Amino acid sequence: MNYSVVLVGLAVLFYFLLFAAIQVGRYLGRRAGPDGESGRSGAAAIEASVFALLGLLVAFTFSGAAQRMAERRDLLVQEVNAIGTAWLRIDLINAADQPQLREQFRRYVDERINYHRHVADLRQREAIADQVAAMQKQIWASSMQAAARSTPPFAASYVDAVNEMFDISTTLTVAQKVHPPLVTYLFLGFLALVCGCFVGLNLANAKRGSLIHQALYALVMTAALYIIIDFEFPRIGTIRIDQSDALLIAQRDAMSDPAGVSR
Repeated sequence: MNYSVVLVGLAVLFYFLLFAAIQVGRYLGRRAGPDGESGRSGAAAIEASVFALLGLLVAFTFSGAAQRMAERRDLLVQEVNAIGTAWLRIDLINAADQPQLREQFRRYVDERINYHRHVADLRQREAIADQVAAMQKQIWASSMQAAARSTPPFAASYVDAVNEMFDISTTLTVAQKVHPPLVTYLFLGFLALVCGCFVGLNLANAKRGSLIHQALYALVMTAALYIIIDFEFPRIGTIRIDQSDALLIAQRDAMSDPAGVSR
């Protein structure tokens, strides 16, 4: 499924829903007529409270999504560093065990690259995650056997690096699945529609055409929600962190064997 198209489609749908909410507000305001103006002073306090709540919710949701995206990028850099450290410390292990470990490391990094490429595919990424977990078990078993035949201080240093590599991988995998509850986005959208009705109420008796104001409000709110979701899922929209994957690919290229075996 092309999630980018789905996201754009939802944004377009929400834009028209928001525009329709404004028209509903204008319709209700015109039906109230001049008599409805007498209660505007009291209603203004309610509208201000709702708009303030919308602003706060958008700000906090936006900030949280941006922060989580930055954390995921930082964790990916940490994973690349951990893999590079563990790879270098293979030299500390018994020479006879190094070829097997290096080959397992190459396959493991291949699976991690494959996982990041398909992280937006909720079904496929779980299958790849199972393969990554299987590769971790193989590397750990081989590492324990190799460590038993190696100098203890050197073996301990290597095992610590492997353990950190696995820990960072798990942390990153979990971080990619952490998102606000769906009800948060539903409430945010609902609140934007309610505010759209309030905008329509205020424009109901405008003498001059206000179509541009309605379109701009719908566009700004739709863009804000789109960017929030794009930050939250940075591999399915226009805001992406695919460039960070280049670090992992570069690390894999540095691990290529002398014989030139490719991925």
